[in-house]
Amino acid sequence: MKIKIQKLRMRGMLVRNKFNFLVLIFLIIGMACNHIINKQKATDVSGEYYDWTKTMQPENPWVHDYNKTLVMKMFLCSRNADGNVEKVYLRFADVLEVVRKIDNLTLGIPKIVYLVGWQYNGHDSKYPAWGEVNESLKREKDSTALESLKWLITKAKSYHTVISLHINMIDAFQDSPLWSEYLAKDIIAKNKKGEPIKGEIFNGMQSYQLSYAQEWKLGYAQQRIDNLIKMIPELKEGGTIHIDAFHSMRASGINEQISPYLDISIDEEISTQRKIFRYWRNQGIDVTCEGGIYWLRKDPFIGLQAMSWHYDEMTFANSDWPKKPANFSSLPAQFSGYTAMQSENEIKNDPDKLSGLLEQFCLKLVPWYYKRNSDVSKGGTVIISEDEVICPILWKDKALVAFNRTAEIREKKILLPTTWVGVNEVQLFELTIDGLIPKSVVKVTNGVIYLSIKKNLPSVIMPI
Repeated sequence: MKIKIQKLRMRGMLVRNKFNFLVLIFLIIGMACNHIINKQKATDVSGEYYDWTKTMQPENPWVHDYNKTLVMKMFLCSRNADGNVEKVYLRFADVLEVVRKIDNLTLGIPKIVYLVGWQYNGHDSKYPAWGEVNESLKREKDSTALESLKWLITKAKSYHTVISLHINMIDAFQDSPLWSEYLAKDIIAKNKKGEPIKGEIFNGMQSYQLSYAQEWKLGYAQQRIDNLIKMIPELKEGGTIHIDAFHSMRASGINEQISPYLDISIDEEISTQRKIFRYWRNQGIDVTCEGGIYWLRKDPFIGLQAMSWHYDEMTFANSDWPKKPANFSSLPAQFSGYTAMQSENEIKNDPDKLSGLLEQFCLKLVPWYYKRNSDVSKGGTVIISEDEVICPILWKDKALVAFNRTAEIREKKILLPTTWVGVNEVQLFELTIDGLIPKSVVKVTNGVIYLSIKKNLPSVIMPI
């Protein structure tokens, strides 16, 4: 009897072991298939030039309308020459308070904020790695800085704000956890002798550059992107990211190959940059960058790059770039998105009062939105000059801004927008970082008001 029981047990063990072995085989096959599929997906990403002149539209529609969105950066933390935290300017909890104030002073315009210095020990810390959120920025009540960042991303939505990241895909530093591997795989740019090429010194630390083509060829670029999105999946919901210094050549070697050791041409590097743009967009994420065409680029990536932090029409007009129209005068608005109110230094220098931003709102942001968007509200008095603005706030249903930074406005005749039919009185408000403060009421006669406002007083006019 005992022998029979033992045989049955052994038979059961054999069955279980066989089953477990089959499960293991299927898991290995599944992982191999996923690897092949992912590799195929990466291979399928095109590096071809996108001819925007055929459709006059982006290759894929932008996730955000950058002509109706205020884009800003916030500088959170700097690192020193030793790679350690130098100074914390804003923690994640502080960022939310600044976001609240900016939402007040911009009257709820849709906003995107890119966080600078969010990783490791601050701005330019440990690139090319993105694998750790800066612990110096953590809220006390959270267990990790990553938890605090996710909290910020969620909370900022209530202030019409998308929180995203400022990253870098070309620079590398020797204290990076990826340095040894990237050096061994020849991703770090090297001279003909195989020696790493020194780049610029950033805040006391020597930088080096990467070959986009080599990183992509080995699958490391895709892995960097995938791992960042896996760590912060909220980035996909935000739908935008800012790649800093997305140059096509080294600043230390203008018009030279990024990595002469690999003998990869500049055009191949540019082709890989197109793949990177498309790879991000395939994840549902727009890529914005510092500029379009400039001294470290040959291709402005029109139709692939959603917005430029710095946009200069004259540079486009005076530079040569692929398939530039012979009669070029300007780019369509959907290809020339830029930010009218950068705000980074103002926030960094005075996060409490945000000195200077109310003036920028009046003199820069409102006119920028007005000029780049058509609306029937444009009927009526509009004044846009260096010192004075009286202009519709087009993202609001019915609102005007009035401001003069050098002189008092006295009894100025203002014809209200043609859409303000039936309005008999308007309310004047003072615009502040804590909201609108009611001031005076002005009567409307035949669609006209006579406006008086003190010098340097940001004012908003709305129907009663």
